[in-house]
Amino acid sequence: MTMLRVATLAAAIAVSSAALAQQDAADVAPPLRSAVAAYRAGDLGTAEATFRSMAASDADAEAWLGAVLLDRGANRDGLRHIQRAADAGSAEGAHRLALVYAQGLAGTPRDEARALQLFQKAAAAGHTRAQINLGILYMRGLGVPRDLVNARAWLEKAAASGDPQALYTLGRAMDEGTEQIAPDPVRAADLYRRAAEKGHVLAGLRYGLALSEGVGIKRDVAAAQKWLVQARDNGVPEAALALGDMAARTPASRDKAMNERTVQSALSWYQVAAQAGVPSAQFKLANAYFSGVGVARDPMQAMQWYNRAAQQGLPQAQHALGIMLMGGVTGAPDPVEGYKWLLLAEKGGNPDSRAVRDKSAGQLSDKDRRQAETLAQRFAPTLERPIDDASAHAATAVPKPATGR
Repeated sequence: MTMLRVATLAAAIAVSSAALAQQDAADVAPPLRSAVAAYRAGDLGTAEATFRSMAASDADAEAWLGAVLLDRGANRDGLRHIQRAADAGSAEGAHRLALVYAQGLAGTPRDEARALQLFQKAAAAGHTRAQINLGILYMRGLGVPRDLVNARAWLEKAAASGDPQALYTLGRAMDEGTEQIAPDPVRAADLYRRAAEKGHVLAGLRYGLALSEGVGIKRDVAAAQKWLVQARDNGVPEAALALGDMAARTPASRDKAMNERTVQSALSWYQVAAQAGVPSAQFKLANAYFSGVGVARDPMQAMQWYNRAAQQGLPQAQHALGIMLMGGVTGAPDPVEGYKWLLLAEKGGNPDSRAVRDKSAGQLSDKDRRQAETLAQRFAPTLERPIDDASAHAATAVPKPATGR
């Protein structure tokens, strides 16, 4: 259990390309901004030379130098500089060292407790990205008991600077609630808007969703489409899923040709998202092929898309795939594999899987059932794209601040 929590902590603070791309150097002291901007732009040579020239008299510069060296693969020297900066009282050094322990960088064993202490130290010193990370850890209960009040408090501190990642992550915290504190969708929508206007593409996705559904803000389909298309064009395929859902929700009219165009629009967006590896889009595209809605009915295509989504751990797809395999929809029945997928779907929370599995149990011998159970126990999802938190609708992945740079 401890190792699982440590691995989850590492995933929580891992930088996503989308977050990294929208970072400027406004979150660091003015003397370091040109070098940090060079580093974040990928110009490691310029960044290293500048940081080296400043490191002897500036502990923050030494911490950044350590980060550059880690990126270059010079782990021993990089870690030495980061440790020296942290020992000298640098908030950047403490934050960098926290990342080392959280992610197990530079050959250092992961240490969740030490990472948390260092994040707290840097956050208390006013380090924006450390405050974001600490807020996330409290929001998700990683290394500490889940505490949404504390999470919001730290994220409020980070967002006071206007940092787009802080605004976005605070919006995520406002979207959630507990018995002690209620969600605040109005505040969340406003925070997403502010972050999106600063170029945060995941905030653009969330703001587009809020506009499309009228959650926390007046529904505005045209504005929603603008933000969602922008997010999709900037590398967020979950926005294509949301655009497909918007088209699918369009009320039917008396104009059959218009209805057909709407269906084709939804399927086109689902295709874009599915090809990019979004499991919910793969599931919806599979449904279309299975039922023949908007496309010629093709159970084989349906099974392929169900399989891709199931391999990523989507319970609905696992349920559908299990039924198809048990029934031999596209060939000979495979009760062992089908039973395995029904077990996984049930474990994942699909409400209908247990009843189907119970009815199907008679198709298997005790030996086959034990084999299916073993296969289910060994299953590990294979993601087609990194988890960030861009999943549209009921996203559960952890938000990722720009920590590495």
